[in-house]
Amino acid sequence: MDTSINSQDVIGRDPFGRLLAFLKLKPWQAALISLSFFLVYLVVLPAWFGVLLPKEGLERSSIVDRVNQVGFWIIHPVVILFYVWQPNAIAGLYHWVLPLAPASMQGGLLRASRMLHKASRSWIPGTLLGGGVVYLGVTYILGYMGIRWYSVNWLMAAILQLSRFFLFYMITIVLMRHLVAAFNLNRIYHHIKLPVLIGQSKYGVSFDAITKYGVSFAGFGGALGLFIAMRFFYAAPVFPEDAIYLGLYLVLVPLAFLLPFWQAHANMRLARLEALSRISDALQDEYDRLMLAVSSADTTELPSDRIATLRSLLELTEKAPTWPFENWTLYRVFAATIFPFAMTGLGLLLDMLI
Repeated sequence: MDTSINSQDVIGRDPFGRLLAFLKLKPWQAALISLSFFLVYLVVLPAWFGVLLPKEGLERSSIVDRVNQVGFWIIHPVVILFYVWQPNAIAGLYHWVLPLAPASMQGGLLRASRMLHKASRSWIPGTLLGGGVVYLGVTYILGYMGIRWYSVNWLMAAILQLSRFFLFYMITIVLMRHLVAAFNLNRIYHHIKLPVLIGQSKYGVSFDAITKYGVSFAGFGGALGLFIAMRFFYAAPVFPEDAIYLGLYLVLVPLAFLLPFWQAHANMRLARLEALSRISDALQDEYDRLMLAVSSADTTELPSDRIATLRSLLELTEKAPTWPFENWTLYRVFAATIFPFAMTGLGLLLDMLI
């Protein structure tokens, strides 16, 4: 039985994603095109219009604008790279997870998951958010027309706002795809009965695949955090826009990592509780049996290796994990969330001291 979902299913109705898929761009190619485009925007066009270097009457030149340099040379390429890479990555998760479901349910779960992805209209909130960001950007930039490099003329201003639209459009799509995948994975795991996991098992491969994807998503979030940190440390934050970015970032990145694991965690926790209950009952029964032997002075019934075995089994089960990843993985996610702010703050401190 076919138990796979392909990247086209994950892309769904997203018109920009379908265009890039039609062009058969690889993630690194999309990132390289983005980098090349913004190299022209940050260097060639400013040089052409005379705003590359500081000069009288120019409040900010391109060469000294660190915030936008990070945004155009790091954030934009990373976002489009992840945007193109993500559909294949999510499709790969289903390849490992769907076969774990009961055979009688795999077909139905596959069709439901595929339909939810293909019917997703995430491009609508993406368009609305992109349009809202452009509106805020236009109202802000009108006060700086002609005195900053990115607003020296209407061409430069239009390119800036168009880039902002596509940036937030792609970020929204990436987040919506992630949420849909997390919902589907939780629905699939709801039908998978997990045992108490002591060591490696057939379930470990699917957990490892989700963990690798989740860490990649956290890295993607960390790149966005770098841009947010740059805006707070090296520029005057635009409120409420930047405050919204910061709040969403600090909440959504760790939460987004945990969401695909939630139902698996619930199943593992329930399996451990049930196992502990069975072992405890058996241990109590054996204890009661031996106590009866003591009361009746029947010493032939006293020696019992079963007590030691049950106690060892109880201790082993109590140490069994209830999350399908190592603790250090969660530390890496939190480190990736905080790292951009720590490093940007350190960079600003060094600038001030040097």
